[in-house]
Parts: sequence; C-alpha cells; structure tokens
Amino acid sequence: MELATRHASRTAVRGGRSTVVDADSRRAWLAGSELFAGMPDPVLDDLAERSNVRHLDSGERVFRKNDPADFAALVVEGVVYAILYGPDGRELIVDMAGAGQGIGEAALLGASCHHFTAVAAGMATVLLLRRVHLAGLLSEPQFLNRVLILLAGRVSRTAKALETMCLYSLESRLARYLLEAVERSGRERGEAQILLPPTQGILASMLNASRPKLNALLQEWQRAGLISRERNVLYVCDFEQLRRKAYAPVGPL
Repeated sequence: MELATRHASRTAVRGGRSTVVDADSRRAWLAGSELFAGMPDPVLDDLAERSNVRHLDSGERVFRKNDPADFAALVVEGVVYAILYGPDGRELIVDMAGAGQGIGEAALLGASCHHFTAVAAGMATVLLLRRVHLAGLLSEPQFLNRVLILLAGRVSRTAKALETMCLYSLESRLARYLLEAVERSGRERGEAQILLPPTQGILASMLNASRPKLNALLQEWQRAGLISRERNVLYVCDFEQLRRKAYAPVGPL
C-alpha cells in the first residue's frame, strides 16, 4: 500500500496538529539509546541539533529497500519492522526495532543502499541521523565498536529468523516464536501472557505463513488446551508440549 511520505523536520504533523520537538528532548532520546548512551555531552548536543524528527502513521515507511543509505533512524516511540517483499507482494518481517534501538545502521558504515524496507507498526516516532553528521564520530573506537556490535546482533537475529522460517514447519515456527516471547517477558511460570502483534497478518509475516493456515493452527492449539486467547493476548498453558513442537525433527514444510 502506497503511503505519502512526510519531509523530515524538527516540526512534524500528526493528527492535524503541529508537534515541535525541542533539542533537549532529542538529546534525551539520543542519550537513552543503545547507540549513543554514554557518549560525551558535546557529541550528544551536536547530534541533537542536527537530527530530524519524523512522526509516522501505521504502515508509513522510514525508507524503502534500495533507497540510498545516507541516513539511519533511531526509534524513540513505537516499533519499526524490517520487511522484505516477494515478487507477489508477500511480506516477510525479518527484524524489528523498538524504542531506543536503531534501524538501518549499516548506512553509518558506508552501505550504498538499504537492504530492506523499514515500516512503522502502529504510530511511531524516529530520529533521522545523517551519515555525513556522524563521520567524525565513526573515527572513535568506542562508537565504531558499538555500531559493529549492534549490527552483528541484527545479522544474527536475521539469520536465525530466516533459518527458522525456511527450514522448519509452521508448527515449529509458531512454537519457537511463543517460547522466545515468553523468555523475553520472564514469565515462564503458570500461564504466561504474551501480547501478540496487533494483527494476525503481521504475525503471519513474521512466521512466513498465510493467515488462514496460521489461524487454523492457533484454533487447533486452543482446542487441544495448549494455549488460550483473548483478542491479541495469548496464554501458554502447556510449556512442555510447546517445547516438543518447537524442537521437533525437521520435516516437510
């Protein structure tokens, strides 16, 4: 779905009203991020002055695959998905970034173009960081090392996601997704509560599945007592059975 793109600016419009984001707010966002936490005050002050704010509606793009990679984005509110599109328009969500995390960081190291499309999942706010403004900072070993670590983590997550989506059955893919969500929440006691993505289409894109097949599997697991659901909140009722499904031998997809 084509969406109009707003020009990046310190004054952004959402819901028919103008929102001015001052330099102090931009500085606080930078200081609280994975990429810039602990950086010297003059660096944060300079970046706060140079960075641009974009408020995004759901489905709005930060950048498209193959766009020139002359900037990266820092997510300060909401969630942004990294998406690949097939020739038929089918979506595959290979990674995501939440508040305090960057997306498109390869641009900082000289990538010529973005390798995926970054799309807001719900309303989101990002800071746009131009590569030209970070050239001096990249000569600092501490910052360069941090960029490399974050990029290595993204590559590792993407590789793991692609392995799971391409080599395992839908049943195993869904079970692994739920177990990882439980692990992140630290609630593996009794009935763990998992907040699912806002639509089943998004979850299907994360699992490389069609919505009808995913919905049928969720209903089957509900009938079996493995899970229960209330709208987009899911409860895991049987961890042992879920683990068996997650780590079953690889079979036909």
